[in-house]
Amino acid sequence: MPDRMIAAVAVARAGFLLLLAAPLATGRLSAQERSPEPGPYARIVTIAPKPGQAAAFEAGYARHIEWHRANGDRWTWYGWSFVLGPRLGRFMDGTFGHAISDLDDPVDPAGDRADNARNVTPHADFVSHGVYRRLDEAGVGALLPDTSAYLVLVRLVVAPGRTGEFESAIRERRRMRGDGEAGPRSWYRLELGGEGPEYLLMHGAPTWDAAIRFSAAVTPAFPADLVERVTTELLRYRPQHSYHP
Repeated sequence: MPDRMIAAVAVARAGFLLLLAAPLATGRLSAQERSPEPGPYARIVTIAPKPGQAAAFEAGYARHIEWHRANGDRWTWYGWSFVLGPRLGRFMDGTFGHAISDLDDPVDPAGDRADNARNVTPHADFVSHGVYRRLDEAGVGALLPDTSAYLVLVRLVVAPGRTGEFESAIRERRRMRGDGEAGPRSWYRLELGGEGPEYLLMHGAPTWDAAIRFSAAVTPAFPADLVERVTTELLRYRPQHSYHP
């Protein structure tokens, strides 16, 4: 066979092998390309700006949100500032609605850490980081959080060994009071990363007046021996510190 024909056959064979390999390569999707696996899990982080650096933190965190956008993050991130309660002046962010396996697959963890080191941690300290599970059978209406102007956040610490009794009580309250009472709300249970047994009750509000009315109507009363501590806080949604793919 002439040398020219041998070369043509070799090129054709190489092209065919590349076509065979292409489906295998495209089958390996990166975290940026895959859609998040839906589920009830959430990661919630609280951050404390360093004294005198609130403005620098806000600017730096806004840059960090742009890093998520530039890297094609498929997770949604919500950001809020505390405006009432014991964590006044702090910041909270969270990503919600994940399967537990999805939490092992964030976008570029090393790059995320590096960008935080450049833009966030020079101006603020990470205070807490917890994994929570949504209790769908206890919630009412649309899943929260959402982009309401304010978020009412109720934290409850339950007596050790009585979580089953507590969860039965909030499920029964939902069944007895119905879906229409005071608007949508969602319950979350701390799974890992904080003081437990801890539960969060979230409901959105467009105004302070609505937040007060919602809190009075929705926050349940429990016996002192069942719930050891209840804390209510109001957070303001920060669109510039949130990311929606």
